[in-house]
Amino acid sequence: MQDCWETRHAKIDAGRFGPWAVVTGASSGIGREAASQIAANGINLVLVSRRREVLASLGEELAARHGIAFRVIEADLSQSGAEKAVIEGTGDIDAGLLFSSAGTGQPGAFLAFKSEQLREIVHLNGLSHLLLTHHFSQRFARRGRGGTLLVSALGADSGIPFHAVPAAAKGLVNTLGRSLHPNSSGRASGLAC
Repeated sequence: MQDCWETRHAKIDAGRFGPWAVVTGASSGIGREAASQIAANGINLVLVSRRREVLASLGEELAARHGIAFRVIEADLSQSGAEKAVIEGTGDIDAGLLFSSAGTGQPGAFLAFKSEQLREIVHLNGLSHLLLTHHFSQRFARRGRGGTLLVSALGADSGIPFHAVPAAAKGLVNTLGRSLHPNSSGRASGLAC
């Protein structure tokens, strides 16, 4: 079994996935690191988040360092319909890898939030992952190859005090991943690092 260090620095086979990867939440955190790791393997990037300038700077840095091509899609995935920008912005390329990591926390008492705030966090942390996974899975099935990596949150399955809505939405992502790729025990295959 690989340890976390080996997993973090594993080679990604472009032949298995294709020349382009889509990374949501690419402007910071896990998404930014994933973009760096993917680019280091020579795979072109579609960088997605709300912050166009940050994405452009990251894309230029990774292109210079690794010789990859990139494109930026500015999309606020907390908004209903925002996934259409990602779908339309990738329709002309051979995208074979989706790294879906967009998300944020929303700490506070459940009753303190307005319903619109709840809708936005559920869309960002859960529904956007579901809709993009559905779209790209159809594309991958047609082309006969591809892969999706879904990023959730520790504690999402068991709940997180004062983070009820983000935990519930990320629980959807956990369940989606396990449902789409179970091993013989019915649990998701792979490592949690």
